[in-house]
Amino acid sequence: MVATIVTFCGFTWSHYHTLAEEGISLPKFEHTNNKQFLHNVKQCVHHVYYHNDIEKVNLEVLLAQAALESGWGNSRFAREGKNLFGIRTYDLREPHMLPSNNPKKWGVKVFQHECDGVLWYINTLSNHHAYEKYRAQLALGADSLDLVDTLDAYASDKDYSWKVKSIIKKIRENFRH
Repeated sequence: MVATIVTFCGFTWSHYHTLAEEGISLPKFEHTNNKQFLHNVKQCVHHVYYHNDIEKVNLEVLLAQAALESGWGNSRFAREGKNLFGIRTYDLREPHMLPSNNPKKWGVKVFQHECDGVLWYINTLSNHHAYEKYRAQLALGADSLDLVDTLDAYASDKDYSWKVKSIIKKIRENFRH
């Protein structure tokens, strides 16, 4: 299923690369704590929405998934590959990193900037058929905690929804402005 996502969303890489080439400045992505990490991801979201005609996704879910998938921006894939969402590629000719278990059939996509991965993630949730239920619930105004239950195609971890919900609750309790 992820191979389909990669093929479907392939246009985003070259499109976003063109924006960078045109001199559009990208948000700086430096952080020393979780609050700064969340702020930086939000800056990328605002940047992506400003420069792209794209459907909006639920910000709390996006932030929680970025935090979980990247270890709050501290994982090797986040630091070296600028991939905050664990986005895979099955086209090993694309820039990628191999996980430590070296699957050889897929890699974790490498982006030029963290905002590239945010754009990829938003395009995936906004357009891929696996997230139709997510989009329908989002349109009805569903709460973030309920939306997480529609993302079962995103990860194979049976506890994934519980983990994302826990982070949403942590964000609500500790990082409200």
